[in-house]
Amino acid sequence: MKSVGNIFTKFTAIFGILLLPVLVFAQSPSLPHQFFGSVNYTNGAAPNGLSVEARIINGSVVGSSVTAGGNYGYNPNLLFALDNDGAFAGETVEFYVDGVKANTSPETVVFVNGNSSQVNLTVPVSLPTTPSPTPTPTTGGGGGGSTGGGGGVIAPTSPLSAAAQKVDANKDNKIDVLDFNTLMVNWGKTTSNNVADFNGDGKVDVFDFNLLMINWTL
Repeated sequence: MKSVGNIFTKFTAIFGILLLPVLVFAQSPSLPHQFFGSVNYTNGAAPNGLSVEARIINGSVVGSSVTAGGNYGYNPNLLFALDNDGAFAGETVEFYVDGVKANTSPETVVFVNGNSSQVNLTVPVSLPTTPSPTPTPTTGGGGGGSTGGGGGVIAPTSPLSAAAQKVDANKDNKIDVLDFNTLMVNWGKTTSNNVADFNGDGKVDVFDFNLLMINWTL
C-alpha cells in the first residue's frame, strides 16, 4: 500500500502542472483595443500631424496617434489603447484631437479587450483659415490721373526702356524710321519742348541722333 506521503507528492506535482498556465495567463497584460477612423473639424478635414489621444473617462491616456490624410489610427500611425492591468474593460473611452475633446461616432465608445473599432471624430471647432492676400494696384489714383482712374486700374506698360521711350517721338513703342523722320524734320531747331529734342538740351542735333541710334529697334 502506497504511503500517504507518496500520494501527496504526486498530487502536488500534478496540481502544480495544471496551475502553471493559469498563473502565466494571469500575469500577462490584457489585450489592447485598436481604434481608427476619420478626423474632421466643423469646416473641413483635420490637417496632418495633429495628436489624437484615447483617454479613459478618468483622464488616463491609454493610446495615441497622429492625423494623416484626414484620418488617424491607420498604418503606420496605429492607435492601440493599452490595458496592462486588465482594469479598463467596459470603461468609456474619450478622444482628444490636439488637446480638444472630439465628438465620436458612435456616440459612446466602450473599451473591449482585443477589439478593433472604427470611431470617427469631429472636433467641435473650426480650423483657422488663412485670408487670401489682397492684390496691391501697381498704379492708379483717386480720380483724374492721366494713367489711372479710381481704384486699381492697371496702367498699360511699354516694352521700351525709360531711355528708349524718350526717343520714341510718335509714341508707337518702336524706335524706327518714323522717329528718324521726326528728327530730320526738326533738325537744328532750338524751340522749347521740341518732340525731337530727345536729350532735352534745347537743340535738335547730333546728340539726339546718337540717342536714336542707340535705342533703334528696327
